[in-house]
Amino acid sequence: MGRRENLARPDLYLLVTVLVLTIVGVMLVFDSSYAKAADFESMNRNVYYLVKRQALFALLGVVCMAVVSRFRFDWLKKITLPFLGLGYLLLIAVLAFGHTAHGAKSWFRLGGFFIQPSELAKIALVLFLAGVLSKPRMFARGAPRRWFVPALVCFGMILLVLMERDLGGAVLLGLVCMAMFFAAGAKKVSLIFTGLVAFLMVAGMMCIMPHCRARLRAWLEPWTYRYGEGYQTVHSLSGLGTGGLLGVGLCKGREKFYLPAASTDYVFSTLGEEAGLLGGVALLGIFVFFTYRGTRVAHQSASCYGSLLATGVTTLISIQAIINIAVVTSVIPATGLPLPFISYGGSSLVTTLTAAGLLLAASRHVNIASEENDSSESSTNRRRNGRTYISSSKRSTGSPGYRSLHRTAVRG
Repeated sequence: MGRRENLARPDLYLLVTVLVLTIVGVMLVFDSSYAKAADFESMNRNVYYLVKRQALFALLGVVCMAVVSRFRFDWLKKITLPFLGLGYLLLIAVLAFGHTAHGAKSWFRLGGFFIQPSELAKIALVLFLAGVLSKPRMFARGAPRRWFVPALVCFGMILLVLMERDLGGAVLLGLVCMAMFFAAGAKKVSLIFTGLVAFLMVAGMMCIMPHCRARLRAWLEPWTYRYGEGYQTVHSLSGLGTGGLLGVGLCKGREKFYLPAASTDYVFSTLGEEAGLLGGVALLGIFVFFTYRGTRVAHQSASCYGSLLATGVTTLISIQAIINIAVVTSVIPATGLPLPFISYGGSSLVTTLTAAGLLLAASRHVNIASEENDSSESSTNRRRNGRTYISSSKRSTGSPGYRSLHRTAVRG
């Protein structure tokens, strides 16, 4: 960044929110898994088998979050391309050597652990887009179409995830890319057109992929296929319905004994049954507060890079939470996406906490303008006509900062 300004303290509200979600996740993993763990020989018939692993993943993730939150933007920019290359390499490798489960070939199996490369690729893509889209005049009228290369990189990564038959992961990546392009100032018409094309492609893929067709049938007619593809949907809805307003009591739910993915993709169903509608709304409220704090960091950031980084991470985690809860409540077909911070899974938990570390790093840089802000164009929300956007903290017409920025404002 050229200057070595002292970083601010991280957003404490955001930090506490992330830690609360992580602790709730560990507790829910135990609640939803202890009964099955006691019955499985592969888990040594140990009721604490999964929760001990989840606690270990949580500890590792918190350490990663703490370390990443101290990174400066200049160092993040230096590692972005190698990190992106690693993400691409792992996505290609998993197609050849990956483990297939639930119709998708998305995991490496190393001993008793499963590693999902697409989780790492999500962070790499957010870092890459934050760096490249923060360059001056990216979408200004008359400027070269510099957005073509980042768009191509996004398309390539989404295509690789689709080749793994992970439709949910591909949809999530697509939504994150569109959110970051929108925040950087891309044309709304272009984004709407891209979204419509993507929607048609997703609909076509759901009709082509056998496991996606099964999920679509289970979503449309769950009770017809309640002993087959609709088994999880039926028991998930039954659990939510049984919970009512206040729930049946912690550790007293019954549907978790029948749900195959009770501790992973459908962990929210266990919460809904045992803590009721109020418990589910409370958890949803925590995610809403996380989204608010992340959006606040993006809005207040003095650098375009920090704003886009915060936008990407907040969108990644918030949209994934929305999709997971929508699946559990049968609003949309099953996607295979876990609930961030909550669902059992090492790859998901560690990478999500690492992404939260990036958001905390952005919160520490909110008052520091990076290099692109020192050029002729800088913005948190650059307008498409190429004119510099003045942040709310510098809009006082009498301030020297406003006058200097006003003189450097240019039209494309």
